[in-house]
Amino acid sequence: MFKHFKENKVEIASAITKPFPFLMSLRDRDFISEQKFQEYQETCKNLVPVERVVYDVLSNVQKKFSRDLLKVIFSKTHLKAYPDL
Repeated sequence: MFKHFKENKVEIASAITKPFPFLMSLRDRDFISEQKFQEYQETCKNLVPVERVVYDVLSNVQKKFSRDLLKVIFSKTHLKAYPDL
C-alpha cells in the first residue's frame, strides 16, 4: 500500500483542489501539526496552487504512513468534496 501511495501522490494531489476539508482533517487527527497547518494555509493564501501544497503535505505525511492515514485521505467527506479522488 505504501508503494502505491508514494507512486500516486501526484494523482491524489491533483484531485484535491481546495484546502478545506483536507488540511483540517489531517490537522484534527494529528497527521500534521498546528504549525504545519498554518504554514500550508499561508502558502495557499500566497497563491501557490493548492495541488502543489497538497503534494507537499502528502510528502510530509508519508513519513507517518498507516491505514489510518489512508482512511482520512479517502474518507467519505473527502470523496464527496473531491469526486476525482
